[in-house]
Amino acid sequence: MPEAYENRFFKYHPEAVRVTLYFLSYQVKDLIDTITWNDDSSVFVVHHIISILSACGALNSGIAQFYTIFYFGFSELSTGILNLFVNFDDTAGVKGLGMAFPVVKIVLGVSFIFLFLVCRVVLWWAVTYYFCRDAWNALRGNDSRLEGRRNTLRFGIVSLSFMSLLQIIWLAEMVKIGKKEFQNIGLL
Repeated sequence: MPEAYENRFFKYHPEAVRVTLYFLSYQVKDLIDTITWNDDSSVFVVHHIISILSACGALNSGIAQFYTIFYFGFSELSTGILNLFVNFDDTAGVKGLGMAFPVVKIVLGVSFIFLFLVCRVVLWWAVTYYFCRDAWNALRGNDSRLEGRRNTLRFGIVSLSFMSLLQIIWLAEMVKIGKKEFQNIGLL
């Protein structure tokens, strides 16, 4: 349906701009934190740089704002819970906090897993399908609104491919950590 395509790809959504600005500021802060605290993975540095570039591209081009609400907003719900949950880790958070509040730790852990599975596994792939379909249609067409924005859209596709690969990697890490945790408590 051309009208639905128009609304998803070329319509201005003021809430998308606000979400993108919040996302951009968080990614800059998190990149600084990752470098300052000498995080153990260069993947996070690359992730933050690509996220920053993607957010800048979204702000500059003004296309596909419908999708930025999901990618820069809704999908980050699990990240918000993860930021709370990490405080209960003896190494990365506050030593002994998990022992002092075991129920809170479990609730946050389960909430994170649930939101990650919903947002980053199930919905991520559905939204990505529609974004790619709309992006390919836009790139194949000759809509004048895409003038000067084609490379930004191409970068968005490449960026989304990298981020989608990260979702798979992080899901595999969650399974590995979950298996270890279940073994520690004697359920496996």
